[in-house]
Amino acid sequence: EEELNDKITKRVQRAARRQARQEELKRLRRAQVIQRQLQEVEVKQRELETRGVQLEKALRGESGEDQDEAKLMQEWFQLVQEKNALVRYESELMVYGKELELEDRQGRLQQELRERMAIDDSKKTPEELAEEKRILDEMLEVVEQRDALVAMLEEERLREKEEDKDLESVMLSKGLQYREWRNSAIQTAKF
Repeated sequence: EEELNDKITKRVQRAARRQARQEELKRLRRAQVIQRQLQEVEVKQRELETRGVQLEKALRGESGEDQDEAKLMQEWFQLVQEKNALVRYESELMVYGKELELEDRQGRLQQELRERMAIDDSKKTPEELAEEKRILDEMLEVVEQRDALVAMLEEERLREKEEDKDLESVMLSKGLQYREWRNSAIQTAKF
């Protein structure tokens, strides 16, 4: 009977390792998506910077062309909105990257704990039992860090809404049109 239990335990452990590996590969793919999106944001930020320099010159009358100042101001504020949206998106991507790191760490700890818990407690040394407790404590710490990231992201979104309202007020007070850039300037991440 003990031999049968050992075989079942080993089979379960192999299946758990396979599952953990699949989860690790999923996280790797998500990390690659985040990295690609960060690179795209960087390219878009450079493009916006170039457009900003051109707009500043036009607003100061250095472009050599006679242009409608109201139209230039509208473009300027839209550029500011786009730039803010990109900065926010970049910040979100960084948070998602950190969350992914924590998720990976948690997955590795869970796998290690599963392997250790497959052994009967009566066969473990006090050091092995202490190591299991340390792993559990570290897992709890990781969960708390992930919760803190989620809370921070929510606070950021609320702060951004306030900033958007302020910018909208300024633009409307100057007779300019306000347009949301959150969804139109950037592509929403799909994880």
